[in-house]
Amino acid sequence: MLLQLYMHFPFCKRKCFYCDFCSTVTSTQTMAAYCLALQKEIELMGRKYAGAQVNTVFLGGGTPTLVPAEYMAGVLQAVHRSFDVLPDAEFTSEGNPGTLTAGWLDMAQQYGLNRLSLGVQAAQDDLLASIGRIHNFRQAQEAVKIARSSGITNLNLDAMFGLPGQTCEDYLDTLAAFHDMGTEHVSAYSLILEEGTKLHDKVQRGQLTLPSEDETATMYEQGIAWLERAGYARYEVSNFARPGFACRHNIGYWQGEWYLGLGVAAHSMLPPNEGQRTRGIVQVRRANATSVSGYIRAFAQPDAHAPLDDMQCIRAPEAMFEYMMLGLRTTYGVDEQRFQEQFGRSLTQRYGCKLETIVRDGLGLWRSDAGGHRRFVLTPRGMEVQNEVLLRLMD
Repeated sequence: MLLQLYMHFPFCKRKCFYCDFCSTVTSTQTMAAYCLALQKEIELMGRKYAGAQVNTVFLGGGTPTLVPAEYMAGVLQAVHRSFDVLPDAEFTSEGNPGTLTAGWLDMAQQYGLNRLSLGVQAAQDDLLASIGRIHNFRQAQEAVKIARSSGITNLNLDAMFGLPGQTCEDYLDTLAAFHDMGTEHVSAYSLILEEGTKLHDKVQRGQLTLPSEDETATMYEQGIAWLERAGYARYEVSNFARPGFACRHNIGYWQGEWYLGLGVAAHSMLPPNEGQRTRGIVQVRRANATSVSGYIRAFAQPDAHAPLDDMQCIRAPEAMFEYMMLGLRTTYGVDEQRFQEQFGRSLTQRYGCKLETIVRDGLGLWRSDAGGHRRFVLTPRGMEVQNEVLLRLMD
């Protein structure tokens, strides 16, 4: 079977004010111990899924580029020892412009890294400071130069809109700056104000003010138009790419491919075993626990295994809905033939009347591609009100 690998590195130089991801500020000693534990999980899961072919690898965080090169090299060696990584696999690492070095990149490329995703977020230093980023825009430009000098030809830059004090002009200037740096891919996300974060507290105390909903909606709409005029095709709600540079790893998530998450807080979606299949299970989802110290301790034991926060056995109705939810995020939509192959029922058998009302209201439509595949996709209006569409599909 084909398998996507995700590895989580929960380390940051400083936690951004808006971040509620599993990440922490820690010592290099802890990073070293964590990477040794991660190698053991990689080897354990490599034995469990012997024969699987890995078509994408993704290093996420946190900040993978903060992990010292010698520790990361040990992890990547374990990946190649334990899994059959295909020669043409897409291999991405996230990185922070304030931590990227040529030495780290050169090491990672020796093990197959061919795509880099930098969390730049904005081109204005005052906006970066307001959300607690550790870099300024000059450092972001330097990081891009380092990437290009190291031979990276597939580069993503993250942009955020709806930031405190941000104007639509600021956001469009950021996109223009990214274009000027020659990036092949842009991920453009709206800020989400999460409870328990420093940014949430600052907004609640009136120390920072966010743009209004109308202002944020204008940024969203004008950003899409600007990126498409500049040659970046929108292929998912928040992702834009030049031809041939859409992120294969993320597309795999949205099209229901199997993926294995390794490290703390990593999530997986895997095929059921024979016994589970006979009980009507079609997917097994698991989530590793979020404690770094607990993860390290678990792999110091003789019967080492990753501590889990959650495991769910998913039957067809729930899996079908998630397949629709993820597929309709993309401009490709949901392929009728793939749905039939996956679940043994056609889209119209499962959702026929509901799809008709979505089409009638101008929120979705059927398309046929050159290969004769029929796909159900959302219209631009449907993309804007995606949650409403999904509510209609729910039982």
